[in-house]
Amino acid sequence: MRSHFFSAVGVAAALGLSASAGCGPLSSSSGFERPSASTGTAAGSKSSASKAPVAAVQPLLTAGGPSSASGTGAQGGSGSSAADIVCPAGLQCNVTCSGGATTSISGTVYDPAAKNPLYNISVYVPQTPLQALPSGVPTGSDACSCSALFPSGAVVSTSTAVDGTFTLTNVPVGSAVPLVIQVGKWRREYSLNITACDDNAVPDKSLTLPGSVTLPNDNMPDIAVSTGASDTLECLMLRMGLPATEYVAGAAGTGHVHIFSGGEAAAGGRGGRGGGIGGPENPAMPGAPASSTTLWASQAQLMPYDIVLLSCEGGETYDANPPALEAYLNAGGRAFASHYHYSWFSGPLNTVQAYVAPADWGTNLATWTANGGQGNGPIAGVIDTTLNGSTLPFAKGVALQQWLGLVGALGTNGVAATDLAIYQPRDNAQIAATNTPSQPWITATPWTLYFSFDTPVNAAAAAEGGEPAYCGRAVFSDLHVAGNPTTMDTSPPAGGCDATDLSPQEKALEFMLFDLSSCVIPDTMAPSPIPMPR
Repeated sequence: MRSHFFSAVGVAAALGLSASAGCGPLSSSSGFERPSASTGTAAGSKSSASKAPVAAVQPLLTAGGPSSASGTGAQGGSGSSAADIVCPAGLQCNVTCSGGATTSISGTVYDPAAKNPLYNISVYVPQTPLQALPSGVPTGSDACSCSALFPSGAVVSTSTAVDGTFTLTNVPVGSAVPLVIQVGKWRREYSLNITACDDNAVPDKSLTLPGSVTLPNDNMPDIAVSTGASDTLECLMLRMGLPATEYVAGAAGTGHVHIFSGGEAAAGGRGGRGGGIGGPENPAMPGAPASSTTLWASQAQLMPYDIVLLSCEGGETYDANPPALEAYLNAGGRAFASHYHYSWFSGPLNTVQAYVAPADWGTNLATWTANGGQGNGPIAGVIDTTLNGSTLPFAKGVALQQWLGLVGALGTNGVAATDLAIYQPRDNAQIAATNTPSQPWITATPWTLYFSFDTPVNAAAAAEGGEPAYCGRAVFSDLHVAGNPTTMDTSPPAGGCDATDLSPQEKALEFMLFDLSSCVIPDTMAPSPIPMPR
């Protein structure tokens, strides 16, 4: 059964929280804790209290001084005694309320476009002023750890429900209370005027993850995109709410979406040696360097990027370098590969190219088939809600199905009410119970249209019986961004991207991209509110 190195307990440690109350700042840890035995399902929706909204929501704040943790829960929780709390300067903590009341903040967290609510986003009041996050995949003492992403700890914390809502209880009181929303390296800080002993409801659509770094404590991941001839995966971020100014050619520039040109120019997008080497997007983004020589020629070229997106080239990946990708993932990188990029994991199946898949990938991950296709569709994609090889619930799959229903992505275009309509589906992978590293997310029997696995796949279990030290995550998807006929992308990005709403299958990819951004937790566990000391 699958497991990952980072647990909800590890998230608590990353936020500087402890299993017991104490005074002053609490130490953080590497996150290599054994997970809790709890295995709840992904929670359903949670409603905010119907209180008057706070008068003003202002990004950024100035606060300082250490404090201990108190209070938690997506719908509240308990906290430490007043003697345990050392408040940030200028704030009041553990305010006593009559009649069992509490001081709380409630609201809904949205994507950068302020259109779709987001699941499993950390919401917290930091113990100390926010610090800059490390650039690229963390290395050295920060390697394979979420601690580096939460260096300021938390006074109180929770996470969002499937519908993006949260209620944070026992919060400090003051005119400039810092509130942070964060998943992975997506982070934004707000300043709130908090009234004691009341629910301070944040106006809807006020809390969004950043689409650009416009405020001093904003943070975003650096995303490398290798474009190709047969999909426009790079346009997903624009429809999620990132502006065109975030798109830059190659490693240079201040944007966070770094465009590289994949494919062999001689292949022309289709054909080539062996009947199908991938070709480039045409026209490519001006100045975008070749992926094979500037993005994945070595692990070192990949490491500056938190996430690598590999958009379909219309043929098997030209001049892929699976050992470099495996080393990047094993160090904590994240990769999302579309359609013909199966050849990273399987090796070339129908082209004469020299690279091969790592020995622990290949048929260990899936049974692979070259090319593959089910026409233009749509077909019905079934959301996987059980763990691979088990009848136990796959909590994030349960959450995905609930979330897709909430955002209107299920039951469209003639498919069943619980299914996802998928255009231009492709058939390249079949996951069986024997493919133990892999977890299916969306299937169309017998094909697996979306699956993930954590790395290194051969990580040994901890000596004390805990979870293996997994570090990174990879995703394979046979869902094309450009598949839906309502999406009218052209090239090059970002000007060629259709500034329309996300299609149903793109909404699934948005959910999965934010999951890919997050800390690795066991698929055997439901993401849960961060436990707080009592």
